[in-house]
Parts: sequence; structure tokens; C-alpha cells
Amino acid sequence: MKNVSDTFLVSFDYTNGDIPVLIVGRRGKELEIDIVNAFKGDEAKELYQRLTGKEEK
Repeated sequence: MKNVSDTFLVSFDYTNGDIPVLIVGRRGKELEIDIVNAFKGDEAKELYQRLTGKEEK
């Protein structure tokens, strides 16, 4: 891989007992955000915990 600089934004939502969702976006041109990937359920919770270092209580 060449030298790369990139910016990713991560959003996590697990409110009201719904299915957890984690969305990964990449900064595009101007103010655009391009969605790179989305995860749901246990995979979303696991990724959130790994990224934040927070364990489920």
C-alpha cells in the first residue's frame, strides 16, 4: 500500500432496545460523507466495543 491519509467517521446506535447498528463513512469532497460499510447486531456491538474499549455492562 502506498502512503495514504484518510478520514473515517463511525456512528453507533443502540437505543430503545433496537438492533445495534454501526456505520462507517469516509470523508469525501466538500462536506460529503460516503458510506464505506455497515454492521448490525452482535457484530456492530463487538466492533463498537473494540473501537472504544468499552465492555458491555
